[in-house]
Amino acid sequence: MEPAVKTGQGSLQQLWLAAANGEPAGLPGALLMFALTPLEWLYRAGLKVYLRMERVGLRRRRVLPARVVSVGNLTLGGTGKTGIVETLARKLNEQTPVAVLLRGYGGKHSSDALIVSNREQVLEGWQQAGDEAALLARRLPGVAVVAGKDRRKTGALAISELGSKLLLLDDGLQYWQLQRDVDIILVDARLPFGNGRVLPAGLMREPLSALRRGHAIVLTHTNEVTHDTLSLLRDTIRCIAPGRPVFHAFYRAGAILAGESEEPAAALKGKDVVVLCGIGSPESFEATLREEGARVAEALRFGDHHPFRQDDLDLAEERRKETGAQWVLTTGKDFVRMADLRVPDSFRVLRAEMVVTEFEALLDLARGEQG
Repeated sequence: MEPAVKTGQGSLQQLWLAAANGEPAGLPGALLMFALTPLEWLYRAGLKVYLRMERVGLRRRRVLPARVVSVGNLTLGGTGKTGIVETLARKLNEQTPVAVLLRGYGGKHSSDALIVSNREQVLEGWQQAGDEAALLARRLPGVAVVAGKDRRKTGALAISELGSKLLLLDDGLQYWQLQRDVDIILVDARLPFGNGRVLPAGLMREPLSALRRGHAIVLTHTNEVTHDTLSLLRDTIRCIAPGRPVFHAFYRAGAILAGESEEPAAALKGKDVVVLCGIGSPESFEATLREEGARVAEALRFGDHHPFRQDDLDLAEERRKETGAQWVLTTGKDFVRMADLRVPDSFRVLRAEMVVTEFEALLDLARGEQG
């Protein structure tokens, strides 16, 4: 058994998460879901009214003079949005100037539109911009990155001041105020829809019928499920959203980074490591390490976007010594939140890469060039 340290989750939150994931939660979980059912009905009704007002023209989406592509999902939690956005932005930017628009979750900026990268240089750190925006700014030289809650304003700024011709929205499926040309919906193949219920009685932000709004469906973490599970999920999606193209995606290890040096992912083989991360899907990160032959001696898991303190890094180093592990492994997204801390020499960063099947077809769809 691999011990894991979890912080920031109370017993009630853990109970809700188990029930929302469709896991056995016993009588307490059933009672909690029963109590949340009226709120679920209100949420569904409110969403239906909002979307109906949009359909009859009482609410209008702003149209910007650029191509707008959204990457989003129907559920709470990490489905691989940042990896898909990074992969798309890097390739799309080869033909047309791209700007990535993010909410800037976790950042302290108060402006409506914060330029994190102006294509030529990174202007803001994670404390102001949020970890995802800071990570993408570092990993996407030549791509503009703008953070802010109002994507209409960040998009307009990216067009007028940064010359962007294509706007890529990270987590934009539920951003109703902006007209999009393409909606790409991600579905986590490991736990596609939780218990199938919408907030707050489930993980779903929208009912399953919202899959029909997608121009493409991307199943993520497909290397972590069986072929039969994947086939059943594809059949389910085809029934709900017939005719939509379905792609597969998964993370693979790219390189191991230590300061300015870099080693191939093969260096993980046979290594005992302590994992330190605060992301939405720590299990996927750990699975990627195991695929490369690493042995996870201990996993220290924190909540998504966790603001690391020196005590957290010292704990990981202490556990490394006690378990006899060679390295402490963390993610690129986590490492940007360690920028102002003293990082022990044993720390390594896994640079993961998102692989998408039939990627050129997805690129053509984003560009508007599909046959």
